[in-house]
Amino acid sequence: MFTRRFIPVVQSTKQNIGKYIRRDARFTLLTYNMLSPSYMWPQVYTYVAEPYKNWSYRHRLLERELLNTFKADIMCLQEMTARDYEDYWHDSIGVDVNYGSKFISKTPPKYWKKPVKDMDGVSIFYNLAKFDFISSSGIYLNQLLNVFNERELKYLYNKRVTLTDGASNVIGEDSLLDVLKGKNQVCLFVSLKHKETGTIFVVLNTHLYWKYDEVKLTQCMIIMRELSKIIKQLLPGDVKGQGKVKILFTGDLNSTRDSLVVNFLQGQIVSHGDLNLINPMRPYLDRCVYDDIPKDYFVHTCYSGKLKGIFDYVWYHDSDFSLTKILTGNEVSDELLASNQLGLPNENHPSDHIPLLTEFKIL
Repeated sequence: MFTRRFIPVVQSTKQNIGKYIRRDARFTLLTYNMLSPSYMWPQVYTYVAEPYKNWSYRHRLLERELLNTFKADIMCLQEMTARDYEDYWHDSIGVDVNYGSKFISKTPPKYWKKPVKDMDGVSIFYNLAKFDFISSSGIYLNQLLNVFNERELKYLYNKRVTLTDGASNVIGEDSLLDVLKGKNQVCLFVSLKHKETGTIFVVLNTHLYWKYDEVKLTQCMIIMRELSKIIKQLLPGDVKGQGKVKILFTGDLNSTRDSLVVNFLQGQIVSHGDLNLINPMRPYLDRCVYDDIPKDYFVHTCYSGKLKGIFDYVWYHDSDFSLTKILTGNEVSDELLASNQLGLPNENHPSDHIPLLTEFKIL
């Protein structure tokens, strides 16, 4: 097995001008798509040996990674089922290792035949030795279309989306508005106070829909507009004090680095038909971890057979945080190549994603 390296990130002198590091302000943050057992589809994971598809086997590896190997101060997890959260992670992490946690489950789609508790969602765990809990909220992205004005809603209604099946065959079309209404993605917001420095964080965790760039972009816009409301609630009437709130936006965005979603988050004016969309949270989010590391540190973060790419992100502002360490991912590609394997999971990796583990300092 090739060993991933948790190595220091060298910041340029230019990046550090005018910054200072607060004492004892170091913390670790992880984002990780766990691969729900409900999504271990036989037609997709044909390359995975049967023992490594087994949920009990994969769960033991996940426990070892999250609770022993990494044990990050903030853990943002996707594709965790409601059953698994309630029956294992909530109690195990909350009692045994002094973590608080929040979770939101997606609503079951029409095709769902399994128990509701087997539906997945996203969770955030936080180390109570380092953080005080302030508040949390979870949103259902298909229920927040009221963040758009009348002109925007008209565009969403008129915009047509070409629909495809899992094999990318065209099966019809629908309005972007109706497609958005039919998707069940969620986002979780947790506000924390860093004990040593008194810094207030808002940590976001989401898992965007896996296809249709227009859908992912619109879902991301909903999240950013809702985040703007949350910041105003944390700092009512304190315009000058808004710099006290720092944002960490994490998750599986199902978007490559040249995608509409990433361009939007980077502050580019994204032409969305008749609309020019600008990220309202650009003053709080101006970069992701891949902007601060050499390109050869990662080949992919998702190794799902034919579907491979960098889909997992941590976003922040470089005046708020300095990325000091990161767990490199290129070793996983080398490992698969050496063993002639097509993708994950396998004997050593419990998910088709790899965990994105980072260390930051508060500036």
